[in-house]
Amino acid sequence: MQFESIWKEYEKPLLNFIKTKVNDDNIGEDIVQEVGIKLHTAIHKNESINNYKSWLFQVTRNTIADYYRKNKIPTTIIKDQPEVTETSISNACVCDLSGFVIQNYLPKQYAEALYLSDIEQKPQKEIAKILDLSLTATKSRIQRGRKKLKELVTDCIEISYNTKGQITGFLLKNDCELPPELITEMGKINLIV
Repeated sequence: MQFESIWKEYEKPLLNFIKTKVNDDNIGEDIVQEVGIKLHTAIHKNESINNYKSWLFQVTRNTIADYYRKNKIPTTIIKDQPEVTETSISNACVCDLSGFVIQNYLPKQYAEALYLSDIEQKPQKEIAKILDLSLTATKSRIQRGRKKLKELVTDCIEISYNTKGQITGFLLKNDCELPPELITEMGKINLIV
């Protein structure tokens, strides 16, 4: 697929998404241009991108997080947010934090499969090849990894959902003490709890 056709399809939705996270239209334009450059570079280097939409939104979230980090602008976890859609995700790039939690707090056999699936967005057949597993075993590890991650998260975080099952807010439970390395990682993305 050529850069122009991909960018034509996704530039406007990405800019709308960015504008929900950054209050300055000029900065939003800068961020979307930076994402466009990253896409152009990835295509030019023949990087394997299986799902352009997922890849672009992931890169956009990371670029927004980089902007907040670089400018030392704090972001927060907001309790009782309005309905969450692809274009209204929390200011903090929790994708970085999710990857950190998966890699550091789940058993390795589940962490590898889940990280490749949910963070790197690789197809399950490709994950099976990478991990030298059958497709059935790969699917099983991903599902068990998700279950273990959910258990881990719900031990410390109270999550609220809307009627569609989408996350609408989250709050750290008072009786939960976070490990120091997790607090450090949260600080890297300016996430305040």
